[in-house]
Amino acid sequence: MLRPATIAFALSLAACSAPGPKISAHDAWARETGSADNAAAYVTIENKGGADELIGAKASIGEAMIHESSMDGGVMRMRPIAAGEGLSVPSNGKLTLGPGGTHIMIMGLKGPLKAGDHFDLTLIFAKARAHRIRVTVKPAGAM
Repeated sequence: MLRPATIAFALSLAACSAPGPKISAHDAWARETGSADNAAAYVTIENKGGADELIGAKASIGEAMIHESSMDGGVMRMRPIAAGEGLSVPSNGKLTLGPGGTHIMIMGLKGPLKAGDHFDLTLIFAKARAHRIRVTVKPAGAM
């Protein structure tokens, strides 16, 4: 039989542990592509719980991976985020993927994206369950 002190200690440890992530995603969009066979998708990820990491993505329309854009000596460069590197989704915070920064790159599109189209994108996290979201395609000049 457990002693009251042991039970109290176990309960205090449980109360101190960080809650799991509580992820939601919204405002997912991509630009129409014309004849290009690649696209970038953008989304805001909110977390009302413990910290997590975005570690991957899957798209219904091509091969998806996380990319990061940055300026280097006046030249825009883009690099894939290495497997296992992930992007931090802070506890009680958000991660915004947007133009000119971090985004989901979708390569080998099955067809062109036109304004008004939609496609599915699944966000993969280190701790939270995968989240499937609907991405809206906007006109080429959208920001």
